[in-house]
Amino acid sequence: MYRKNRRRKKRIILMSWSFIILLGVLAVSFVVNGFGKEGKNGPVPEEPGEEITEETSNLPSEQDEKEPDTTVRIMATGDIMFHPSQLDGAYDPETKTYNFNNSFKAIKDIIQQADIAIANFEGTTAGDKVYAYQGYPLFNAPDEALDAIKNAGFDILATANNHCLDTRKAGVIRTIEQIKIRGMEPLGTFKEKPETRVLIKDVKGIRLAFLAYTEMVNGLESVLSPEDLDAMVNIFNEAKMMEDIEYAKNNDADVIIAVLHWGDEYSRVQAERQEILADKLFKAGVDIIFGSHPHVIQPTQTLEYDGETKFVAYSMGNFLSNQRVETLVPYGLTEHVSKYTEDGIIIDIVIEKKGDTKEVSIKNINYIPLWVYKGFKENGAAEHVVYPIMDYIESAELDEDSKARMNRSYADTMAQMNSE
Repeated sequence: MYRKNRRRKKRIILMSWSFIILLGVLAVSFVVNGFGKEGKNGPVPEEPGEEITEETSNLPSEQDEKEPDTTVRIMATGDIMFHPSQLDGAYDPETKTYNFNNSFKAIKDIIQQADIAIANFEGTTAGDKVYAYQGYPLFNAPDEALDAIKNAGFDILATANNHCLDTRKAGVIRTIEQIKIRGMEPLGTFKEKPETRVLIKDVKGIRLAFLAYTEMVNGLESVLSPEDLDAMVNIFNEAKMMEDIEYAKNNDADVIIAVLHWGDEYSRVQAERQEILADKLFKAGVDIIFGSHPHVIQPTQTLEYDGETKFVAYSMGNFLSNQRVETLVPYGLTEHVSKYTEDGIIIDIVIEKKGDTKEVSIKNINYIPLWVYKGFKENGAAEHVVYPIMDYIESAELDEDSKARMNRSYADTMAQMNSE
């Protein structure tokens, strides 16, 4: 009887614990499921996978994100020449070396802001074994001239100009070699027949195509064979120009830039033949023309072709030289003409490529007027310095005569910008 009651008590206890455990399981399930489908936290989704997809569908994907716009800053300037007084001023008789860095000291910080900087290198670097280092009429500068140009920040040097054959075939070849050794690109002359005459550079995803041609070589065509002349120097040839433009377009160039050595020396107005050629090149697909040779500033123009903006600088004047009133008047030029050879300009162009449409256009054009100073050191040697006018017009570094000449230069240069 006692054992029976004891077993009965055990069953009652076991049933009680089972009931308590069941209640606990039900309570946990109730909490986990949010107090039922219509509980405090709202309806529990029947198909959570579909609901999650719907909630995240509005988040931006990599494909939907808009690509940022890209800009490339191009700076171009005119003729870089080294006359005898410049060579003498840069020479160190103790080390028997040259240093031209002083000529670029005031402009270096500006040039180095460009993504691509271009100038016309007027002359050759043939070494001094056959030709002496000399200026006009047969230019041959020391290699250190290229060092200074590179240090200033230039990337491309147009070498197709009327002085490119001054030291004949060997000079053409060595000039190209020395430019390339310093990490710059020659444009318009070649060591041998090239696969293409067009230089294409991809800068931050914008493809820039460059071509350079010269209208003349000072009658020195005969120093090369016809085959070498055709292969090594880009002399004006409309058929070749059109081929080069087509090549650029077929190779996905976003912008086509022509660097042209043309026009009439010391003329501040472009010749009709310049306008005619510019029109043909623009219609064929060129976007920008940078001109040199006259040694003075000629007008710039912003033009519209089928809704696209085109730009031409007919002549950017001298960037660095010894040409000025004091040196040219004795040779027959009037002061009125020769004073303009002291003037130069940097054309500062921003190219923009839209991230969404990939449309490429000229976004902005600025002008940086330049003036070349000539002074004398304590030892009597001349020094030539390129000054950005607006940065130095009030500088204590320059005397009143220099500032007066700067003021004249600025006014005359800006009068030519965007001229009709």
